[in-house]
Amino acid sequence: MSLLALQFGLQPILARRYTSPEVCKSTVLIVQEILKFFIAGTILHMSGSTQQALEGWTFSSWISVAVVPAGLYSIQNMCALLAYQNLDALTFNVLNQTKTLSAALCVYVLMGRTQSHIQI
Repeated sequence: MSLLALQFGLQPILARRYTSPEVCKSTVLIVQEILKFFIAGTILHMSGSTQQALEGWTFSSWISVAVVPAGLYSIQNMCALLAYQNLDALTFNVLNQTKTLSAALCVYVLMGRTQSHIQI
């Protein structure tokens, strides 16, 4: 838990320090996503369950399931990169954590589902 707190505290500071405002933000995001893809693929391959994970996988099923979330995730990453560069670390982290609260509120309002005692 302390490592997670350290990451949340240092991430905006490091991003602001080492990412120039003139950098092409789409390039940063593409490189970031490519690195995540290769790290996840390597871990999947090392676990030995690559064949099982790809069973029944088709390109059309992937497109139908993943396009909207992937697009929203890309927009979120672009906004986060802009926020890293323009907000101090505390403000960024407070605003970033409100997404959890707003998601819970939307689930309650739209779906009528309340939080369990464990989630609260």
